[in-house]
Amino acid sequence: MKNFFTRYSYTAVKLFLNQFAIALFGVGLAFACAKAQKTTLLYVTSIFAVLFYLFLQYAVMWEVGAKDGISAQARGTSRGLWRGFAIGALSNVINLLLALLGLFRDFSATGSGLSKMGAVCRSIALMLEGMYQGILSAPFRGVQLHDFAWVYFAITVPAILVCGVSYIIGSYNLHATNILIPKNKDVKNNGRPK
Repeated sequence: MKNFFTRYSYTAVKLFLNQFAIALFGVGLAFACAKAQKTTLLYVTSIFAVLFYLFLQYAVMWEVGAKDGISAQARGTSRGLWRGFAIGALSNVINLLLALLGLFRDFSATGSGLSKMGAVCRSIALMLEGMYQGILSAPFRGVQLHDFAWVYFAITVPAILVCGVSYIIGSYNLHATNILIPKNKDVKNNGRPK
């Protein structure tokens, strides 16, 4: 376990920093669309921000999976395909902790210190996962989605799944897109080196 944290803590921090950067982008888009009172544009830009965030997570984890796949193949060991999901969960620890603390808002006496702490934690979670802000402003049964406690757990699931799947894809050197494949300048069109 210690070896896992030592080896992948930098990757988890990198994933979280990607999230933070895209969250700022998402919050900016949400505020701009809300000020313009363009609800449809708010949803569209939020979906775009989420997809961009997931693509960045995919890129990071594909590379980690590719390195680990090469290493496992060279040593003749198992690939440890669960690692991508574990790294994704590790990078979402702060989000999950805020979601847990946010439960106090709904399950404590209204106006109590715990209830206020839960409300603050939800506000922080909404800012840290700002790419979802437009989507979470959508009404559901007459209430905006960000008022439901389960939503803060649910929005961590796509990132964890993308991290896990992209790690597996990377460990087998498969490509979901050609965007991340470097062009080899030493190879002619027929595939032979110059």
